[in-house]
Amino acid sequence: MWLKLGRGDLMLVAHYVGMLVVGIGLAMTIPVITGLLYREWAVVLDFVLGMGVALAVGTLLMNADIRPEHVRHTHALAITAFGWIAAAMAAAVPLALSGNYGSYLDATFDTISGLTVSGLTVVQDLDHMAVSDNMWRHLLQLIGGQGIVVAALSFAVGLRGGAFSLYLAEGRDERIMPNVLHTARFIWFVTAVYVAAGTATIFAELTYLGFSLDRGILHAFWLTAAAFDTGGFAPQRMNLMYYHSLMVEMTALVLMIAGSINFALHAHVWRGARGELWKNLETRVLAGVVAAGSVLVAVGLTASGRFEPGLGLLRKGVFQMISGHSAGHQTVYGTQLLQDFGSVGLIAIIIGMAVGGSLSSTGGGIKALRVGVITKSILLQVKQALAPPSSTLRIRYHHLSERILTPEVTGAAATVFILYLGTYLLGTVAGAIYGYSLPEALFESVSATANSGLSIGVTSPSMPSGLKLVYMFQMWAGRLEFIAVLVLIAQIVLAFDLKGVLKR
Repeated sequence: MWLKLGRGDLMLVAHYVGMLVVGIGLAMTIPVITGLLYREWAVVLDFVLGMGVALAVGTLLMNADIRPEHVRHTHALAITAFGWIAAAMAAAVPLALSGNYGSYLDATFDTISGLTVSGLTVVQDLDHMAVSDNMWRHLLQLIGGQGIVVAALSFAVGLRGGAFSLYLAEGRDERIMPNVLHTARFIWFVTAVYVAAGTATIFAELTYLGFSLDRGILHAFWLTAAAFDTGGFAPQRMNLMYYHSLMVEMTALVLMIAGSINFALHAHVWRGARGELWKNLETRVLAGVVAAGSVLVAVGLTASGRFEPGLGLLRKGVFQMISGHSAGHQTVYGTQLLQDFGSVGLIAIIIGMAVGGSLSSTGGGIKALRVGVITKSILLQVKQALAPPSSTLRIRYHHLSERILTPEVTGAAATVFILYLGTYLLGTVAGAIYGYSLPEALFESVSATANSGLSIGVTSPSMPSGLKLVYMFQMWAGRLEFIAVLVLIAQIVLAFDLKGVLKR
């Protein structure tokens, strides 16, 4: 028996979704101020209109339920899934008016990509985009990296009812602090520290390269926000290649690694437990996959002979491998991934993107801890098959504390693992149907679902609209780790009584 949300439940969901949309509208104040400073009057009007639409629609939704009841888990899942779509649609209004997108669909593609910190883009003439629009694109990644619900929990008292359910519904598994509101604020505190440090460092590097004061600050902030929040957007079409700087690339690399680490692990390290970095199963798996993948990428690049050994392999090969796990910043063109990395290198990067980062981080993908848990479960099954029938075996693993591997933990990890694999396959089939080669279709599908952002060249303004919709769904579903999305779909099915129709 499925639990169908009634009218009162739907009004409650609408109320909280309205709060998230209003929050997006208020966030447009920043690009408005940016536009005023740079005298981008037409762009300011775009954002004022976008803000008006967001505030009007958000307020209307909030008024659906003036005094909402306590948020239950089913409510939280529906609020989160619907809220991310509604927020992306509201955020797309000013970008659709900018002239840098072929349609409102394209603008929404980029806002979904930004909020889900995916980094895939269909923008046109990015090199000449207004400063205010670029500020908005990167601000969306800063908001989405922590999560729009986490952002709301940090500032909005109205979301305290059922706060932990909302926090979990956004694809986070761990409460870092005893209070979930303090957890949300700690996540933003960590982000603020890294963004401030990264911005200062990259600004110094860009100043050395000859950037002006204001342009250096803007580019430094945008690159830092995209790197730490594992988003991959950049203010220039050539991404990090535009800067021709090893310093900028290495700083971005450090930020991407920091962003792909569990926020709970950040808390342990900041409290002085630095040994947790080496004991934690999650970081061990992540380091192992990155190391093995980097070797394979180096083999592929060496065989192609396109890049010089040593530093060239680091900047072009290892960088792409780590970026695939996290941000999606690129130091090579998409076509080079297909032509120069060889089959073994390309497969290594696809596997890296598929695995992704850590739980409760800004990274996407299956997550290293789940891969570690499933691997240990397989090991347990082998040991049990070899052991006497009367023996009872247990496997322990370390993740922030000593834990025993249970069937429940294994089952949960396997469920998400299967959902990711199925969605990777879905996008691959869709890409193949639209005429792309298998390597191209697989690469782009995994990148979209894992919120990686690396592109082999498939994602572009000229991409078929149907494939844009597929990738938008993959970015959304992958960021929320499917359960919230499946609950929303189930509620839509129940609302239209499609279950009964199918039975008939």
